Amino acid sequence: MRVIQLKISPPPVGGTVVRRPRIESLLSRLIEQHRVVCVLASAGAGKTTAVLQAAHQLRRPLSWLGVDATDAVTGRLLTYLEAAIARQVSGVEGMASAALAAQLPHAEVAGLLAEAVGDSNLLIVLDDAERIADQPDALAVVASFARYLPPTARLVIISRSVLPFDAAGGASFLTYVAAVGEEDLAFTVQEAADALALSGRPDVDPAEAIVETGGWVTGVLFEAWRSADHVIGIGGEADPLHGYLSTQILGQLDPAEREFLISTALLKEVTPAAAESLGLPDAATRLHCLRARRLPVAWDRDGRAMRCHPRFREYLLELLNRRSDADVRALHLAYARLLVELQHDEEAVEEFFGAGALDAALEVVERIIVGIIERTDFALAERWLQRLASARSADRLTLVIAELMLAVAREDYGRGANLADELAAAGRRDELAGISGRAAGLMAWCYLHTGRVADIRAVLNSGRPGDELDAMHYAMRVVEDVPPPLGPAAGSLTGGPFDALVMRTHYDLGRLSLLADPPSSPWAAKAGDPWRAGALLATGHTEQGFELYQGLEGTHEQGVWLSAVIGPKLMAELGERDTAWRLLGAGRERIVASGSELFRMLSLLTEAELLLRFDTDAAAARRVLEEVASHPVGLEYANIREHTNTLLGCALLMDGEDLRARDCLAAAVASMRAGERILWLSAAAVYLAEARWRLGEEQAADDAANLALWAAEQQGSNHSLLQALAEFPAVLSRRLDSEPHADSPWHELGRALMVLGVELGDVLAATVHVTEFGRTAVLVNGEDAALRLKKSYELLAFLANSGRDEVARQELLEVLFEGRSDDAAGSYLRQAMLRLRRAVPEVLHAGGVAGRVGLGPGVRVTTESERLSALLRQAASMRGHDRLQMLLRALEIADRGEYLPGVQSRWAEERRRHLSSMVQEARYDAAEIAFATGHFRQAARLVRDVLRADPFREAAWRLEMRIADASGNQDRVIAAYRACERALSELGTQPAPTTVQLLQDLRR
Repeated sequence: MRVIQLKISPPPVGGTVVRRPRIESLLSRLIEQHRVVCVLASAGAGKTTAVLQAAHQLRRPLSWLGVDATDAVTGRLLTYLEAAIARQVSGVEGMASAALAAQLPHAEVAGLLAEAVGDSNLLIVLDDAERIADQPDALAVVASFARYLPPTARLVIISRSVLPFDAAGGASFLTYVAAVGEEDLAFTVQEAADALALSGRPDVDPAEAIVETGGWVTGVLFEAWRSADHVIGIGGEADPLHGYLSTQILGQLDPAEREFLISTALLKEVTPAAAESLGLPDAATRLHCLRARRLPVAWDRDGRAMRCHPRFREYLLELLNRRSDADVRALHLAYARLLVELQHDEEAVEEFFGAGALDAALEVVERIIVGIIERTDFALAERWLQRLASARSADRLTLVIAELMLAVAREDYGRGANLADELAAAGRRDELAGISGRAAGLMAWCYLHTGRVADIRAVLNSGRPGDELDAMHYAMRVVEDVPPPLGPAAGSLTGGPFDALVMRTHYDLGRLSLLADPPSSPWAAKAGDPWRAGALLATGHTEQGFELYQGLEGTHEQGVWLSAVIGPKLMAELGERDTAWRLLGAGRERIVASGSELFRMLSLLTEAELLLRFDTDAAAARRVLEEVASHPVGLEYANIREHTNTLLGCALLMDGEDLRARDCLAAAVASMRAGERILWLSAAAVYLAEARWRLGEEQAADDAANLALWAAEQQGSNHSLLQALAEFPAVLSRRLDSEPHADSPWHELGRALMVLGVELGDVLAATVHVTEFGRTAVLVNGEDAALRLKKSYELLAFLANSGRDEVARQELLEVLFEGRSDDAAGSYLRQAMLRLRRAVPEVLHAGGVAGRVGLGPGVRVTTESERLSALLRQAASMRGHDRLQMLLRALEIADRGEYLPGVQSRWAEERRRHLSSMVQEARYDAAEIAFATGHFRQAARLVRDVLRADPFREAAWRLEMRIADASGNQDRVIAAYRACERALSELGTQPAPTTVQLLQDLRR
């Protein structure tokens, strides 16, 4: 897209413009003090001139953009904004264009562009901004640009009307804006006198002019207020100013000069060459004559080019539109051809439309529409295609590519497949695929979603090689039973739109480590966010996955897959059953609109997962899975078939149909291994281990369990493995029985499984939080609620940690008052409940049955001990450094102090012991991981804490010996062994052979 330089050039200030120090000083001061200044006043109020004069006084580098109605197209607006800034700031050129081509959201591109200004003291001016006042997307771009503008830079917005940024999502933007209005810009008497004198009208009484016009600059200068000219109807005009312009300006010109002005009104700047291109001869002579006239126009320094005052040009355009349709169309056509010659193609398209020249518009659109779509101005591209529908012929293949791009961008895969089918029916599909690798990839992408494997292969076979086809070939690895081996470049990211498909394939193959970090390409990073959210969920990083999901929720990047499939899975992981089912139902509507059979099958598989997880309804799950298995996608897509068989095997095991379960799961596992698809391999192998054991195939069961462990290692996460083991814990128990050493990976999984039953509901925002370690407090929306009664704290902690909706009042008396049920205990309980209700309204409710109490449904209560358990659960599904960091976060909570200090109730003591045991396991686990990852000092500190609390833990003494050896301290190795001997002697025992052997090994 070639930029019109006139739009990014400050308009000239004529020599007859009066200086207004008052306004210059006001604007200069506001610009220096505020990041954004809005100059809001009616047309002809002197806004632009005032800003130009202030900018000259400030001596900041100036970037100017005159906004057109066409800039409502946000990609175009950003392109011009970049071009304006690039005139003053090196390194900006091409940045926004690249981000648009990478299909980043336009508001985010605006933010990146603003940040690229750096520490420059640039002054950016948006003139005529009222032209986007009713365009929320364009306003959102401007608001985002202003929000991220560095503190040294300034933005001035000139508009005839107030811009509704709050309605466009820019309400926070309004907090750092200063404004200059109509009253500020109005002439004073002295300024009016100076201006009238400078313009050759010293006979006009400036005081009278101010009274009659309210100080309106244009009204004063052109005397539109005079009684002889202010009568409605003068010059045939209803508008008094138009009447004045008709009688006093145009009326004093000869007909040829008048017609020249009207005919050139389409031009923002009238030059001899531009005027002649509209079919107006002797343009240079005509301009020379007009130079001698008193007109509301500004001339360049050479006096060869003029710009009409905005109000004057508006009037000339109105006169132009009163001509015959044929004359107006002819001028629009000539102007469109001039724009094409100047390579201002987008403007040319609109002018061709105005002239009714669809064939000419079509030629230009074919050349530029792909770029329009790449910068994600989808609405503009769709409007053009709709306008050109009657002028298109079947051989316009470029427009077909554009329609395919729109179909994929809008996730309208059914529409894209229909377009490809129409081409195939006309015998042109292979031709287009051979010409354009992008078209081939897009058609195959749509066919992938609509379940058309044969058509995918046909398109790929005839497609032109390139990055797009490489991405599609990579995506086919999830479909083909035994795909060809992965090459070194397989699944590479290119920074283009097909990176979304590559990232999706990484996920489906279970190559989750490739999704761990955002890629360097901005587009690939955005395209990969949904799959990164899925990978975080699949690897047990539920909290981070939830945060990423929330950031995408409601945005264009959310997409069908994230909202319809990952959303329900995530809510299920958080224990939000009702929300998961609601999102699943809402997602079905989006899937239907997309025409994607692939998404429909994934939605059904998610439904089966929810049925097995929440309802343990194997029969209902099997009915859903049978629907998937009988669908063409379920039959032909290897990954869908494997997922189906995995869930079906689980359901069959639940129903006791072990033989069918084994055969189903064995087929799934064999297919996954052959296709190198490991996303579901851990779960499928655990289920298979259970099925084989039930059938007496003990060695095969062990082999399947080992395969599950291997798959988890390949994924870099135990999350899926632990979930499957939680469903069938006997698989783990059998492996533990057969392990000769107590430090095996299976023992690590056993320790992790101890905390798997804890929910993660506290990932969601809470309104009430109970602090329990080191101090007892209740925080309401982050503020300490002073309950002043210890039993109130204890009551809330008990109810929040009970895991039950309601608790009998008698049980509360037993728990809180050691079984006392006298009047004093009852009164104390009522007082504790009253204090709690006063501090946190609606936190308690009387149960549905008399004498029962529970937490109110409208208030979410979380506790530190819940948070501690949740972090330990997340850590259990991780490995290495990630697991260590999660454990340390949990230990930070426990290290704040004793659990519920000062509370001596029996239940508190029991929970204190339970949590202490969990923390001890976590601390030892963290010590082992710190040692394994080379953090010896941290490991030593952790293991000392373990031994301080439990000196009889022999495994911890062994770890202390290994740490000492790794640190090169042999004396400490022996000291640790002797300390272990002394501790165990108190129990009448001695170190195990394993410990003795370790000492001998370390001393060699």
